Amino acid sequence: MQVVIAYQSLNSNTSSEHNLAASTAQKFQRAAHKTLAGLYPAGSGALKYPTDPRVKSNLALQGPAQLIPAADKSYLDGKNETKKKRSDSDDSEKLKLQAAQTEMLSMVEGKARQIHQIAYRAMAKQCDLIVFGEMDSSHADWATVAGAAGDSIHVSKHQKACHCFSVHGPTNTTIPISEGDGWCAARCSGVLAVFVHVPNNVAGKKSAASRFYKDIKNTLLNTSGGGVVDVFIGDTNQPRDTFSPEVITSGMDQTYRDAHSASSTINPADTWARDGVNHKGTNSANSKKFDVAVYNISTIRKIEVKYFSQFSFTTDQAAAYTDHMGVMVKLEKK
Repeated sequence: MQVVIAYQSLNSNTSSEHNLAASTAQKFQRAAHKTLAGLYPAGSGALKYPTDPRVKSNLALQGPAQLIPAADKSYLDGKNETKKKRSDSDDSEKLKLQAAQTEMLSMVEGKARQIHQIAYRAMAKQCDLIVFGEMDSSHADWATVAGAAGDSIHVSKHQKACHCFSVHGPTNTTIPISEGDGWCAARCSGVLAVFVHVPNNVAGKKSAASRFYKDIKNTLLNTSGGGVVDVFIGDTNQPRDTFSPEVITSGMDQTYRDAHSASSTINPADTWARDGVNHKGTNSANSKKFDVAVYNISTIRKIEVKYFSQFSFTTDQAAAYTDHMGVMVKLEKK
């Protein structure tokens, strides 16, 4: 059986209030937009596939994509809430912040619908599971996200907004298994997937990162419904492209490989430019491949990976709704 899984992190701050403000126009989201606007000048941009909020978002909709231009580099400037704005703003400034947060919600929901349509076009199959990192979709501000992403299966809650995970999809095919600081595990149609947002204090240290994955292994081997991990997907903050497969292999005591060749260029499935745009990374600066899918060679027969951009859509433009690219995999177990 083939399974399609997608992951993308928002850029949320360290707030204990997991609301829209914590994820709207944050520092690296703004940086990502400036990067993308420079990479996609006039005549290029983001591909917007047909969607219809009146039907289930995981239904395939026919029709060509629209090419939507990137907004000006400064588009997100001033849209983030700060302590000063929260305490000292006049009514007009508060209305601007509310409008920015409403737009952010629309962009997240719009991207969730796009992910379902990207799956049909890039993987020729419906998306079975979508996980958003740095989001607590159980918060009232995010209450409508399930209508776009799929049923809420599980929310991994932590004190800080940036440490949360939200798991969405058909409830009859996915079971939440376990979670910890920087990770969340779910079994989707038999595939045991671990979604990661590796903490910065261990991400670049080989021994600490190996211990991070070893702790995951020990937890899942001693958890009902757990077992051997088939694939790790998410934001690793790795210092080099080969780092994650190395430390995962070390920590898990089995061989894991990056589904995306280190020598391959990164071409998002949802952007277009006449002469192409080869991205150098998945992060906001287009410099590092932080976001990966690393699979177990002993349990996975076949895997395909696609990246999708940080773009979502405003009324008539494309703008970054997060700082990192998303990762989509289609995989089949042995």
